[in-house]
Amino acid sequence: MKIFLSDPERADRSSLKVKGRLMPYEDFTARLKNFCLSLGFREVNIRHLASCGDPENASDILANNPKDDAVVILSCRVSYNPNWGGYCGLPQLLVREKYDDRGEQCPSSFIAPFVRQYLFAKEHIYLTKTEEGRCLITIPENLLKIHGATRGSRLLVALDKVAEADEDGRIVPVATNGGTISFALANSLRQSLDARNFTWMPGRSIPIDRYLSRELFSFCEIDQAVDRNSRFWPTLLPHLGQIVTHRTPNLRAAELHLRHEFARAMATFIADHRPSLGNVLCLAGLDIDMAAFAGHEEHYFVPWKAYLERPGEEPGVEHALDQDDLFVRLMQQDKQCPA
Repeated sequence: MKIFLSDPERADRSSLKVKGRLMPYEDFTARLKNFCLSLGFREVNIRHLASCGDPENASDILANNPKDDAVVILSCRVSYNPNWGGYCGLPQLLVREKYDDRGEQCPSSFIAPFVRQYLFAKEHIYLTKTEEGRCLITIPENLLKIHGATRGSRLLVALDKVAEADEDGRIVPVATNGGTISFALANSLRQSLDARNFTWMPGRSIPIDRYLSRELFSFCEIDQAVDRNSRFWPTLLPHLGQIVTHRTPNLRAAELHLRHEFARAMATFIADHRPSLGNVLCLAGLDIDMAAFAGHEEHYFVPWKAYLERPGEEPGVEHALDQDDLFVRLMQQDKQCPA
């Protein structure tokens, strides 16, 4: 059952495809029902635990249906990105509205404070090459760990990784200007920038932008920004650096949370397995939220992984369906349910 293991080394590698996998929710559920019927399910009553429902509920539903068939969907909500395109086509021009999702728990609301802090940092940390050829990094004071300062939840730059120490091993500012401090750029960081084809402009300061990689900073006083009791705390907190530096942070956070919760639900179900169960299908995917776009109330879904078990079979052996296989099997089904 290697597909359900939550492996930290796999956390960097995305296995979730969105572009070309979007399905209108009505089409998805109809195809899913027909897929289950083709497998011999007697009745298909879908339980959808939306917006990251508790995976223990999913395992309970699956395990407590003796001799009955069970179909459960675990999903996580993520806002639509126009770059994804769409299944059956979506409008090319989407007008974004101001949208507040604080009333509903989702990964994007959990990571929002940290994304804002990262965006501020990458726009306000500057790299400079002087006319004499000296490379400097200029950092706002509030992004540095200053002894005795208590500033609440914030991003902190790892000064020892971005600034070069002097002969005595001390990191000494070369200039201060208002609320910013300039340091000699660390040789290791300069080499990394050169390897990534960073373009220096002598005499000009350039925001560090995407070159502020996750090993160059950390977050402090995190519990002042988010609720420690949030269901996203254990699934997303270890990956904050990876998430905020990703080109689509909300999607990355949704995938990481969904992967963890699906793995946990399946591990619990397999551990509590009883041979008297009927057909079982647990499917995980993304609920695509269109609420931020004017005039759009469509509900889209992206199927990602599924676990299938038939009566009399051993649990956990060759029952995992990856996204490509799952998508093909669903698309082979009619999108109209039989009367």
